[in-house]
Amino acid sequence: MMIGRREFLKTGAGVAAGVWLGRPPVLSAQGKGKVRLAYLQLGWAATEIIHKEDLLGKHGWSAEYSIVPGAPGPLLNQLASKNVDAIDMSFALAAKAFEDGVPLKVTGVATAVLGAIVARKDAGLSKVEDLKGRKIAAIVGTSTFFDIRALTLKGYGFDLQKDTQIVTATSPPDMVTLLGKKDVDAIIAWQPITDSVVFRGEGVYLTKQIDLWRKATGRAAGFPVHVCYLVHNEFLQKNPQIAGDLNAAQKDAVDIWYNKPARAMEIVAEVTKLPKDVIQVAHKETVRMLHGLADEQVETLIAQLKINKEFGFLKSDIWDNPDRIRREFFHRA
Repeated sequence: MMIGRREFLKTGAGVAAGVWLGRPPVLSAQGKGKVRLAYLQLGWAATEIIHKEDLLGKHGWSAEYSIVPGAPGPLLNQLASKNVDAIDMSFALAAKAFEDGVPLKVTGVATAVLGAIVARKDAGLSKVEDLKGRKIAAIVGTSTFFDIRALTLKGYGFDLQKDTQIVTATSPPDMVTLLGKKDVDAIIAWQPITDSVVFRGEGVYLTKQIDLWRKATGRAAGFPVHVCYLVHNEFLQKNPQIAGDLNAAQKDAVDIWYNKPARAMEIVAEVTKLPKDVIQVAHKETVRMLHGLADEQVETLIAQLKINKEFGFLKSDIWDNPDRIRREFFHRA
């Protein structure tokens, strides 16, 4: 399964992350039992804050946290094999895993969409329509590329894969190199790689995924989700209170993100190993950190699933039935 922004970890940040694998997990002794939460090192979902502040511990759990560098595939496999109980994950990939038979439930959301199209500063691009016929670097198999392509097709009526010249990249740093060498006019990428390009003055935001969503769907309210929380069905059945407590811990983390930004960025720097100036820009540019699973959010998620099915990323008939989605895919605390 090809994945989006976490491929960034194949770079130096990912190499540096390898040391985490050799460290013992952080534990906290509490009263509700043990829960094993694993998350991606560059998840950009405030899960790092849950970990470093032991927010599950504060809600009564003996929490074991583990940081997983690299792409989401291995993390999904850890959940499927019951080596961990809960994870953070791309919402689109969570749906894909569900229709492929992984026994999981979405229990809450973590962050809104993080993708963007960044144009080379001197490429003469000022609006989305200017991309027609231009060279764009993208990792074609990623969920971010698929989402942005679908939203552009729905909102602007042209296909990025057919009406532009796609230059296939192997990783986000590869896209940055292509842009820097002026081999392409724009890149389709995600935070924090997009922020780093803009921060260095090499590119400008042409559009963000959230803006494409608003244009394509006509939804002025609500936030489409990039990252959500998944809990293994077996663990959830035995410990149903984890859904509410994980959402409560995420809310605590979001409160720190917005009300104690210095502490939030300190934690993110410690976990991701990214430069502090890049983290500062990415923190400011993040569309929205999220928590819980409110009715309005569920309706937005169902709309996302419909678009993913409409444009071929998802295949199962379940995504045509909102009642089944609410009953089988989500777990409301």
